[in-house]
Amino acid sequence: MKLKPEYRLGAVILTTLVMSTASPAAEKDKKEAEESPVKVSIQGAEPSLADNLRAYLPSLRNLKCESPAERIERYIVSAQPKLTKGAEAMGYFAAKFEMNSARQSNCWAFNIVVEPGPTVTVAKSNIRITGEGAKLEDFVQIASNPPYVTDEVLVTQKYEDFKTSLTRAASRLGYFDAEFVEREIQVNIDAGQAVVNLHFETGKRYQFGQVDVEQDVLASKYLKRYLRVEAGKDYDSDELLRQQRLLENSGYYSDVQISSNYQNVENNRVPVEIKTLRNKRYAYTGKLAYASDDGFTIEGGMNARWVNDKGHKLDTALLYTQSGYLKTGFKYIVPLWEPEHEYAGVDVSWIKSKDTIDFEGIPLATYLDQRKLEFNYNRRTESDWQQTAFISFFEEKFRLVIDGESIPDNTQLTLLGVRASKTKATDPLYPERGWRFSGELKGAHKSVLSDDTLMQTRLDAKYLHTFDNQAKVIARGALGATWVEQDSLMPQSLGFTTGGQDSVRGFDSNTLGELDEYGEVTGAKNLIVTSLEYEYPVTEKVSAAVFADAGSAFNDWGDYKLNVGAGVGVRYKSPLGPVRLDLAVPKDDTKDLHFYFSLGPDL
Repeated sequence: MKLKPEYRLGAVILTTLVMSTASPAAEKDKKEAEESPVKVSIQGAEPSLADNLRAYLPSLRNLKCESPAERIERYIVSAQPKLTKGAEAMGYFAAKFEMNSARQSNCWAFNIVVEPGPTVTVAKSNIRITGEGAKLEDFVQIASNPPYVTDEVLVTQKYEDFKTSLTRAASRLGYFDAEFVEREIQVNIDAGQAVVNLHFETGKRYQFGQVDVEQDVLASKYLKRYLRVEAGKDYDSDELLRQQRLLENSGYYSDVQISSNYQNVENNRVPVEIKTLRNKRYAYTGKLAYASDDGFTIEGGMNARWVNDKGHKLDTALLYTQSGYLKTGFKYIVPLWEPEHEYAGVDVSWIKSKDTIDFEGIPLATYLDQRKLEFNYNRRTESDWQQTAFISFFEEKFRLVIDGESIPDNTQLTLLGVRASKTKATDPLYPERGWRFSGELKGAHKSVLSDDTLMQTRLDAKYLHTFDNQAKVIARGALGATWVEQDSLMPQSLGFTTGGQDSVRGFDSNTLGELDEYGEVTGAKNLIVTSLEYEYPVTEKVSAAVFADAGSAFNDWGDYKLNVGAGVGVRYKSPLGPVRLDLAVPKDDTKDLHFYFSLGPDL
C-alpha cells in the first residue's frame, strides 16, 4: 500500500501557529515500538529528525503480523499528520513524506521516505514579561535566556520549554493569576523564517495565609522554633519543601504532609495545612565486630527521639570488648532557637578497663577508671560543617598492681576545646565517591581545676573513589600532637596509641605506642597513621581487597618508626552496609596473622 505525498499550499503564506508540541520522551513511550513485531524504517532524514518522526508516529502496539490490509492502510493515513508535526517540531515546515507498507518475513513492515526540505530559522523573538513579578530575579533570569537567537533553527521544543519555565516559576512563587497574553509563532514557509511573539503577564503575588499544624509531639511554644512558613510571607513552594524537610529531619515525625488550601484563598492569602505522623519514640542500634586480639566487640545504643514536649533527645551507648574494655554513657540534647542548625548537649561517659601481663615472671595488672562530664554547644553551617565548642570535666584513676603492690596515678582535668567535622558522600550506605574530615583542639591549665597544663590536637581524614569498572580505592590518615608543660604528666587515656582494626591492621589493638619501664604500652604525645586500600569487584555483591597500613604513636617527632601492616580481605554488600573480613600481618613478622571483622558504611 502507498500513501501519495501530501503537498502543502504553495505561494507566500504567513501561518500563525499556537504550538502545543511535547518532547519525544513525553509524547510517546519509545518502548511501544519494541512491543510490536511491525518494523519501521526511515530514509532520507538525518538521525535527530528520524528519531523525532519515529517518536511522533501513532502507537504500533495494536498492529500485529496478522493485521488485515485495511488496518494497515488506516494506520498509514493516520500517520501523515503525525509525521508533519514531528518534522515541524524540528524546524522542517516543508517536509514531504512517502510511506509504504510491505510483507517481510511473514509480517508487516513500513518504509518512510522523507524529503525534509529546508529548515525554518528564527528571524526575531519578541519576549515580554509584565506585571508585579517582572523585575523579580527569577523572571529576569528566565528572560535573559530566550529560547532562540537570531537565525537559529526553529525547534519548537525550546519554545515549549521556555513557556514551561515561566509557568513553573509563576506557580512556585505564588503568581497564580499569571497568563500568556500572547503566545504564537508566525512561520513564513516560503521565506524560511519565523517570528516568535510571547507576552507573559505575572499578575499579583499571593502570600501564605493561616498555617495549621496537626501534630502531637511538641508543645506549641517549641513547635514555633520549627516553623519557617508564616502568615503574610510571600508564597514560595520551595519554602514549603524546606519546611517539610525540617520537620522530617527533626526525627519526631515519620511522615510530614504539607498542602496549600487553594480553595479557601482570601485576600490573596493561601492557607497552609501541615499534617504529621509521630515517629516511633525509641530506636535501637547494634554492631558486632571481631578482632583476633580483642575478641568480640559489642556495641549497642538506644535513642529517645523525644523525652518531653520541649523536644529534648536522649542517646545512650554501650561498648564492650571481650578483652575487658567497657565504655558506657549518655548524651542529652536540647534543641535551640534554630534547631536545624544548633543544639546544646550534656555528655556523660564512664570507661573501665583491666589488662594483665607477665613481666619477667612478675604478674602485672593495670586498672583504668575514667569519668567525663561534658557540656557542649553544637551548630551546623550552611556548608554542612558540624562545629562544637565544649568544656569537659575529666577524672581518671589509673592503678598499676605489681606482684600485689598497688601504685595509683590519679588525674583531674578541665578541658576546653572545639571540634569540627564533615562527611560528603554520594550515598550514606554505599557511597561511590566521598570524603570525611574531623578535627579537634583541646587544652587544660593548672589554674582552672586541673592537675596538669597541656594542649592537644588531632586530625582525621578519609577519601573514597570508585572507578568506572567499580573498583574502589580508600585512603585514610590521622595526625595527632600534644604539648605538655615540663612539670606536667601526660594522662594515660589522653595519650595516643594505635594498632588494630581502624588504624594499623596487622597489630593488636592499641599496642603501638611508647613503653613504660615494665614494657607496658602507654599513651604517647604524638600520632601518625596512614592507610591505602584497593577493592576490586568479583561479583555484584562481593569484592576482594588488598591494603597496607602504617602508623606510630611516639613522643619525639625527630625519633619515631612507622609500623607497617598489610593484608587481604573480602567485602560483601549486605542490606545493612558492607561486611568486611580482613587478614593482616605486620611487615616484620609475616607469621603473626590477625583477623578482623566489621559491618558498616565506608564513610
